Amino acid sequence: MSRKKTGAPLGVAGLIAGIVAIAVVLAPGTLSYFVSSKQTQAVSVSTGQAALTISGTGGSNSGVYPGGPAQLIASRSITNGGDVALTLTSGFTATGNLASSVVLTTSVQTGACAATPPGTWPTDSGRWQGTTAGLTTSVPTTIAIGATRTLCVWQSLGVNTPNGTQGQSAAVSITVTGTQVAP
Repeated sequence: MSRKKTGAPLGVAGLIAGIVAIAVVLAPGTLSYFVSSKQTQAVSVSTGQAALTISGTGGSNSGVYPGGPAQLIASRSITNGGDVALTLTSGFTATGNLASSVVLTTSVQTGACAATPPGTWPTDSGRWQGTTAGLTTSVPTTIAIGATRTLCVWQSLGVNTPNGTQGQSAAVSITVTGTQVAP
């Protein structure tokens, strides 16, 4: 009589199959990716040309008093002669005895300057106001390609200007900067 051993090889095979099945189920998967590239012809990228012109002469040395109304001191023509729209901002400086008390208001308008500043600052687009004591506030405005506008400048003295300012003066400088608007 012969005996057959059939149980042992099947048991080992079953154990190996179970381990492979568990490994496949617990494996994190496979990672694959595809990389492709294509070379194209070169292209040129260029920016526009900014050309901001401010023209005009003269001005006013109108006297002001602490807390009094603003006085128009200058009116200039401002033109965007470039081929890109420009965002305008301003900065102020002053020297002299009243330098820290002078309040300047500028506005870029489509018409002539009024005797007093328009609207309520700072909500107006295109109107800037600040003291020359270093605190300058700028509300940017945009000037289109080929457009001409009027730059108006008013001066006043703040309510808290010290006593004894009669006959004092300040030399004021305003810088208007045009920055290209992204298309």
